[in-house]
Amino acid sequence: MPQLIPAPINTRQLLNLFVFYEADKGLPSILGRLDCGAMSKRQISACVLGRAPDNWQAALDGENFVPRAAFANRLNSVEFQTRIREIVLNAFPEKRRTIFVHIPKCAGSDLTVGLRRQVPMLHYNLATPEITQKPDLFAALKEIVLCAPFSNTIAISGHVPLRWYQERNLVRYEDDLFTVVREPRSMIFSYISFILTRLKTFVGTKRNDTTNWLKAIGMTEIVPDPSPAYLVEIGSRLLRTPQVTSRNMICNNLARGQAAGAIENAVLTGIEITETQRYSAWKQAKFGLPSERRVNESQPLYTPELAPAADRDFIDEMVSEDLVVYGKIVAALERQGALSIKGTVLA
Repeated sequence: MPQLIPAPINTRQLLNLFVFYEADKGLPSILGRLDCGAMSKRQISACVLGRAPDNWQAALDGENFVPRAAFANRLNSVEFQTRIREIVLNAFPEKRRTIFVHIPKCAGSDLTVGLRRQVPMLHYNLATPEITQKPDLFAALKEIVLCAPFSNTIAISGHVPLRWYQERNLVRYEDDLFTVVREPRSMIFSYISFILTRLKTFVGTKRNDTTNWLKAIGMTEIVPDPSPAYLVEIGSRLLRTPQVTSRNMICNNLARGQAAGAIENAVLTGIEITETQRYSAWKQAKFGLPSERRVNESQPLYTPELAPAADRDFIDEMVSEDLVVYGKIVAALERQGALSIKGTVLA
């Protein structure tokens, strides 16, 4: 019988226990190694969630309290999963954070794959119960804590706006914060093409992403073997549906949708910015990652040539703030003759 390990008292100790996780046994592979009979509700909340219980009643153990069961319930809780990125980052404060603010359809999926090969990676998907099941979350945590001793860095990626990190005080001066931008109109055409490619590829298949996109425009399925004109019509509807297509995606990811706010936030954080034409060379220079076949590549099903004039006019209006920011970024890049700039030069 293996030696029992003292129950954890903080999130660092808790996460390190995942080295014992075995996928075929699940959480009992960890719980079976612990002497947790004396754990209290306060201790469980502290080591799993990194915080105190919600109120004084929740802090009292009570006569029916079973520590091992309560501990397992906390590890399986929605809060543990949805807050896992900040829990891990705060548990390893000595690690430099490589934070990729990944704006949709601005390149970077291949960068995320490449970074995952180099350093421990926290991706948005890990914190999303609809995407990542608990056994996969626990297996990912095992990989992170196994690799953490051999890396000075933890990488964070996903389609998450900069303000999410700022509101949780996760961006520090010493961290590496960067993003990639793209000509705003081409970003929208690419985004709609990406959705249409998914809808066409997975017609008749139940998926969260395609189901949600169709539901947003009042549909349940597209026709098999859709014609180009049919797909453009669907694209026009997706374009005008706020739940699907956001206005000013650059500004929304750097601030709250306005050019002035995006520029101010870029200056305040000093975020490193490159753009898609310089992306491959920048990625090679910064991370030593070679050019690879693009991930999430889509078919050109919705392009300026295929879209009706009304759609093109609508796109011009919906990216008006982004055009201001993008213009300033490209001008600064050309002025410096560099692969990237720091947000401070946009002042």
